[in-house]
Amino acid sequence: MGTIVEAVLPAGEFALAETFEAVPDATFESVRFAAHETGQPMPYFWTSAPDPDRIPGALAADETVEGSSCITSGGGRRLYRIEWQPPVRVAMEHLIGERATVLDAVSESSQWHFRLLFPDQEAVSSTHDTCKERGLPLSIQRVQSVEEFASTNNRDLSEEQHEALMAAVESEYYSVPREMTLEQLAEKLGVSHQALSERLRRGHRNLVTKTLCNPAQSNGHEDAGVRPSVIGHR
Repeated sequence: MGTIVEAVLPAGEFALAETFEAVPDATFESVRFAAHETGQPMPYFWTSAPDPDRIPGALAADETVEGSSCITSGGGRRLYRIEWQPPVRVAMEHLIGERATVLDAVSESSQWHFRLLFPDQEAVSSTHDTCKERGLPLSIQRVQSVEEFASTNNRDLSEEQHEALMAAVESEYYSVPREMTLEQLAEKLGVSHQALSERLRRGHRNLVTKTLCNPAQSNGHEDAGVRPSVIGHR
């Protein structure tokens, strides 16, 4: 039985810690294409930041990045191709070594949030043990069977997105006229206004995809046919 795991890694123990120090409000959301080069996990990311022109310099100075280039932009975001230094590739091998698949990888606020698909619970335990032995502080937040995941009403909302959406409703952010601004709501939640904007945007997209799109459409992505990351091992 397939098992889906939601897990967190600190950026300082994985990748892009220096980038987040230089551009604190930046977000990176992995995407997938039909295929990618062997040994180059998660090469493509949609990025956003209040000042996106700071991202290229931050990536160039980041010791976990071997090279990067901006491919295109749209909707206020830019698509980057990132080549990782060996330590990041090794860390990814620890995550997917037990025939795991990365369904999603999003990084914001100096943390990486992963959604991983494992073939069974034994593979989850083995991966957790391997990460612990290699000093990779993988924090498992949630474990579900594929069936449980498919039947959960808010399966497409992360904890942060759910919290942001509920706070927005309770604070009359959606009322007409608005009772609270985005900046005020961000201050209430203790996050930057850019981070809150990203969480609301992704939450809106996930809710609309789940409730309004048919199954064929729900696998799509809003940007030029690019879909959320699906990275298999071997």
